[in-house]
Amino acid sequence: MKIRNIRISGMLAAVAIVAASCQDDFYVFEDSAADRIAVGVAKYDRALLDGKTWVMEYFPSEEFEYGGWMYVLQFNEDHTVRAWFEGETFADDNYVETPYAVEFSTGPMLKFVNYNDYLHYFAFPGGNGSGFQGYEGDYEFTFMEITPENEIIMRGIKTENDIILRPLPDGYTPEEYVEAVRESQRAVTPTSLKFMVNGKQYGTLTRESTFREDSFESCYKSKLWTIHYTYQVQKTDSMGEPVFNEQTGEPEYVDVNVNDVLSFIHYPDGTMRLYEPYTFKGELEGLADQTIRTLKWQEGTVPSANYFVCTDTLLEIRFEQ
Repeated sequence: MKIRNIRISGMLAAVAIVAASCQDDFYVFEDSAADRIAVGVAKYDRALLDGKTWVMEYFPSEEFEYGGWMYVLQFNEDHTVRAWFEGETFADDNYVETPYAVEFSTGPMLKFVNYNDYLHYFAFPGGNGSGFQGYEGDYEFTFMEITPENEIIMRGIKTENDIILRPLPDGYTPEEYVEAVRESQRAVTPTSLKFMVNGKQYGTLTRESTFREDSFESCYKSKLWTIHYTYQVQKTDSMGEPVFNEQTGEPEYVDVNVNDVLSFIHYPDGTMRLYEPYTFKGELEGLADQTIRTLKWQEGTVPSANYFVCTDTLLEIRFEQ
């Protein structure tokens, strides 16, 4: 009986030791997690301040229906941020400087704290003629990474769109940068262009409005281009089986019309870029699975000879007048 009591006492002591050990590990883990959170927040907070002045590439709306927009942001040691906005010509010009916070939620995040006519232009409902959802933009962003190129990648809390911060290029003041972005849009005056591949026309590229600085609606619609083209697919019967010509035995085809909206952001050097690459559909000659993302406006000998050229494909893809 004595031996049994000794065994039970030993087992209870072992359990107590393990429990105490687990409790110690628990608090160690909690402390280290808190430390990791603090380090992560401090890392991004310091990066914003060290870079000081950044260009922000911003796409509101999950569907990209308002195009992409450029901001310049200057982060100050007192945790205020000064904003410049390419749409300042039609936005109110009050509260361009506002507090910001770098804090932890589901991860380190940047939050523009007080209402700012520029930074909250797309996010707040009812303002600027928008509906109850505003223009479906973000003012809170989760930090994702700092790239080797010193870009800060963030993700909008609502839209989950990637938002990119890049250091303001040398040679620009913030005012000069946003003006150069507007100037690159002024230079593009056509609303309809021919879609050419290796000298052959496949369709058109059109938009509803030219760039206008006094109207948000006209401005964002000038950033949305629709690409129109046609490709063929083999005809099928009601059972989904391919159809062949009864006389020749050759496959029969039907035309599929494509009218896809492309949402661009503009840069000071005359280029415009999609949020993500566009892949051509169907079996167009030489275009199957080809993608485009960046178009650069080229000056011809006369204005009617100006055109866009795709800069990120091996094919010669141009959009010309």
